[in-house]
Amino acid sequence: MEIKNVKNIIVVDDDRSIRVVISTALTRAGYNVKSSGTAAGMWRLVESDFADVLITDVGLPDGDALDILPKLQKNNPKLKIIVMSARTTLLTAVRAEKKGAFEYLPKPFDLDELLNLVSSTFLQPKSSKNEVNSEITKSIYDSGPVVGKSNAMQDIYKIISRIVNTNFSVLISGDSGTGKKLIAKSIHDLSSKTNKFFIVFDAKFFDYCSFDDLIEKINTSTSINIKNINDLSGSSIYVKNITELSEVQQKNFLNFIENGLLQIHPNNSSLENFRIFVSTKKNILNDVEKGLFRKDLYYRLNVVPIKLPSLKDRFEDIPDLCSAFLNNYYKNTSIYRNISYEGMNLLKEYSWTGNVRELKNVIERLCLLSSTEDIPLNIIKDVLSEDRFDDETKYEENLELYFKNYLKKYFKDFDESLSLNNLHNNFISKIEKPLIETTLNLFRGNQIRASKCLGFNRNTLRSKIKLYDIEVVKKRKD
Repeated sequence: MEIKNVKNIIVVDDDRSIRVVISTALTRAGYNVKSSGTAAGMWRLVESDFADVLITDVGLPDGDALDILPKLQKNNPKLKIIVMSARTTLLTAVRAEKKGAFEYLPKPFDLDELLNLVSSTFLQPKSSKNEVNSEITKSIYDSGPVVGKSNAMQDIYKIISRIVNTNFSVLISGDSGTGKKLIAKSIHDLSSKTNKFFIVFDAKFFDYCSFDDLIEKINTSTSINIKNINDLSGSSIYVKNITELSEVQQKNFLNFIENGLLQIHPNNSSLENFRIFVSTKKNILNDVEKGLFRKDLYYRLNVVPIKLPSLKDRFEDIPDLCSAFLNNYYKNTSIYRNISYEGMNLLKEYSWTGNVRELKNVIERLCLLSSTEDIPLNIIKDVLSEDRFDDETKYEENLELYFKNYLKKYFKDFDESLSLNNLHNNFISKIEKPLIETTLNLFRGNQIRASKCLGFNRNTLRSKIKLYDIEVVKKRKD
């Protein structure tokens, strides 16, 4: 690496060994380096006008470095800041971007990666940050619901941090159960539009090209209650399974994107258009090439693509995901459950074809079946083996007998002193949800036929779909 003009760098980290390693590597690369282990020390070094680049950890003994960044940049606008952090959460990445960081670097990282990043700071001009949107309060996104420290998830965090306060359309792809809707909702929640509506549309919304009755259609098809068109200004629209839209629905959706609220109220200049999020389980580009999906609509939607990894590609996140699901169970029931190291290894070695959603369901089932704080290994093995539906001999017994055996396992060594509430509802939900999902799939998403088969009226079916957060996919008959 050839450096004609020697550059000055400040390294701040409360871990002395990390400071020494980074400082040594930068010095050998030809930079002048000074370091500190505190926010106060960082402030003094920056005030001395020594640095061209600041490399700082987030968590310092005397404060959060991200809270100081705006003041540092106000005093030294040319300073470029690289934020490194072991707090590898989505919120950290977003806060770093909003506070004006040049780049966010999750720990652990490779030294060559850091050196390349430092070199790039002298090649790229400093981008201006939006001062109005620089503040973001800590929230549930500091520990969830988007969970993961894997490289795959860190890359997604970086993308989200850069687009969170834009109005770009986002195309989210990934297998079933990877959390596509969750990512869309997270971008909305962490943006400056978090006080606006996040509205989920299905394909039927685009059956007609007229959107004059937009408010009525939203109020009747969602749980949202909108009073006037101004309430929709700047809101987010999420359309799932975009490749399932028919040719007519695609045309109407394109018209909706191109005109939006301006089509309905062309004289209201204060209206701000929707932000569009769409998701797909398929490779949409294949459909475009086959002529099954409109090319012009694809390019409208694919402004920012986000590809969510399958759980098998981020298995190192399984312990953190399990911890989040166990904590959620404790919040809902006040019953503590724990998974041992050996049990966690069983979960990490399992093939999660249903991805994060399947893992969540299994953890809830384990919590329900275990009568002790530490979930026994035999229960984990039993539950994982029960999910292997390819072994059909296991289901030769009738359903009633199978469920009786299931209950015997559950109540074995049952501790009566434990406080368990809503046992009936918990068990019923485990049966009713897959029953409704399978029936809807059988009738290709036709809710009228599914409700008739199930013996519900259509409103009851709709309420249960909402209760269990069931994804309804309409399919054409072959």
